[in-house]
Amino acid sequence: MNHTFELIPLSIETRGEVIASNVDEFRELVRGALSNINRDLKTDEEFGQAELDVKALKGAEDGVRSAKEKAIADAEQLNALFVALDETAEEIRAPRLELEKLIARRKDEVKNELITAAIARLDCAPRLRAGTFGKGLTECIKGKRTLETMRKALDVAVTTHNGMIGQCRVAIDTFMWDHGKELVPDAEDLEVRGLEYVQGELRRRLDMRRAEAEKKRLAAEAEKAKAEVAEMKRSVAESGKAPLPPIGSVPRSMPRASTMAPTELEVSAEWEAFRAKVLAAFKPVKDAREALRCPGNVTRAAGFAEAVGKAWKEVA
Repeated sequence: MNHTFELIPLSIETRGEVIASNVDEFRELVRGALSNINRDLKTDEEFGQAELDVKALKGAEDGVRSAKEKAIADAEQLNALFVALDETAEEIRAPRLELEKLIARRKDEVKNELITAAIARLDCAPRLRAGTFGKGLTECIKGKRTLETMRKALDVAVTTHNGMIGQCRVAIDTFMWDHGKELVPDAEDLEVRGLEYVQGELRRRLDMRRAEAEKKRLAAEAEKAKAEVAEMKRSVAESGKAPLPPIGSVPRSMPRASTMAPTELEVSAEWEAFRAKVLAAFKPVKDAREALRCPGNVTRAAGFAEAVGKAWKEVA
């Protein structure tokens, strides 16, 4: 049960001054009496009076000393009161300071406990939680004065982070379903980076893979064309005759005009050489066509390719 620290009210009433005193009047009377004392004693009466005066003076002297002792006693009581008050204040001060330190320490401990519990509720790989979101969770409770407001702020932050992680996870899963898992070996690390970053990174990786595939395809086609030319040369060489020179050139050993009719093998070899040069010439055109991305240009290039294909079939 909660309760406040209660003590009985401290009540002290004192005055740092003389409340009542007739010292001055008393001293005047003493001086007057002392001046009237007979010190020339000659008769029995005078001696008797002197003895009475001694007793009176003794009584007065004792009264003065008693009054002084009472005043000193009163002063000592005040001094004892002051000492007691100082001691009590110190007795209170020590636990007060201890309690203040305890409150400060426990506040920090409870804050850390709340943050740790919030981090544990994050829906991502445990190894990434504190490093990725710990600072943000700490910032979100700055300035909050009560534990309840801290809990609410942390709940909102955790819900927001988990929503973002969920969106990223859906985007990554969809991408892997469409394009395979090999492009996203770091899915856990990627899903905590934010949806916009994830989408951009996935597009970049897909473009890189397509570019690499296109590069390999072009290299394979180049190798294939090279192999076809080499095969043609090999076939001609196996026929026992050198390949005909390129169109438009005349070998030094042959006259430009010849009356000899070409053989069937020479005609075939000459045509194969021509065919190989045509194919090699159209290779860059084919590559350029396949690199087109705009639909209109793709359609136009397809019409051109179809027309060239028809013309080639008529002579091939």
